[in-house]
Amino acid sequence: MNKKYTRIGIVVIVALFATIFTQFDSFLYKDPIIKVENIRTLTKDKNTDEYKNTDTQVTQRVTGRFLNTAKRGQKISLKNTYYQSQLTDQKYRAGQQVMLTKTGKHYSINDVKRDTVLVFTIGLVMVLLFCMQFSRGKLLTSVLLNLVVYYGFMKILINTHNSILLLMTVITALLISGIALIVILGPTSDALMAYSSTVISTTASILLSVLLLKLSNNSGVHMELTDFGLQPYFSVFISQVIFSVLGVILDETMDISSSLIEMKKEIADVSEKTLFKSGINIGRELIGPLINILLFIVIAEHLNVVLLYLSNGNSINYTFEMTLSLGFAQLLISGIGIVLTVPITSLIASKVITRRAV
Repeated sequence: MNKKYTRIGIVVIVALFATIFTQFDSFLYKDPIIKVENIRTLTKDKNTDEYKNTDTQVTQRVTGRFLNTAKRGQKISLKNTYYQSQLTDQKYRAGQQVMLTKTGKHYSINDVKRDTVLVFTIGLVMVLLFCMQFSRGKLLTSVLLNLVVYYGFMKILINTHNSILLLMTVITALLISGIALIVILGPTSDALMAYSSTVISTTASILLSVLLLKLSNNSGVHMELTDFGLQPYFSVFISQVIFSVLGVILDETMDISSSLIEMKKEIADVSEKTLFKSGINIGRELIGPLINILLFIVIAEHLNVVLLYLSNGNSINYTFEMTLSLGFAQLLISGIGIVLTVPITSLIASKVITRRAV
């Protein structure tokens, strides 16, 4: 018990130290950074469009002091214009640290320096994980390794101009799922069993969904509406689907597999048929919550765009087609994967578990 509290204390101290350090780390940045000391509102202009949407444009006088570069300690005064909706701009407050952009001899406000908030949030997550006794660092290790893999994925895409997007997505999906399972479960037969179930279920759901899309000639699915019109449309859409399906299937596979493993430990002579039925029953309980979670994610992700379309006089049908059609297509594909995962994982796990010693 004392060791547990000691570890938590160390994590708290490290998190606090890191957070405090980032408050004074402006010397590490090449871009000019100022601390806002005073804010004065210069003008306020209310605007109303043809659909009766109103917004107010505000111009601020931002006065601050340089925290780095050769101008450290010197004062500067800048103008900042923003709308109260703050859709593409933002309001600044006294006490904030703000990054500037220098063009010639002139400075302009770029963005808020957010590393302190980011480090504090990460530290808080780590403290909570240690309080909940996830103290072996497996979760953090898997996340960090997968971030490295994802960074490599992005670099390759940039260098190849998205020409091998789908191939790299498949390779990356195989790597990140494998890394997550190996780190969390270790290089064991359990990890291999869960990995096989994940790969087979994901592949089956993607292939079946692509077949259905081809048979329907992509009816009602406007892949050209992907964010920013990224091309090639089909590869971008399927890549998004692979990552979204993979995450939920990986979670479902581990839940079913781990439950059946524990069942085998409790009942040494349990039959393969009993394990399979138990896996199906467990999966039935998981399907509803998982699909609902994905539905909420789709709604939350597109809520701002839906409101924007509706507030500009568009019909519900048109709004749905232009904003939610791709999201719901991904949801349906994920739903297929969630359902297929139950019998596939139950079958593989029941056969593997019954053929080995406890």
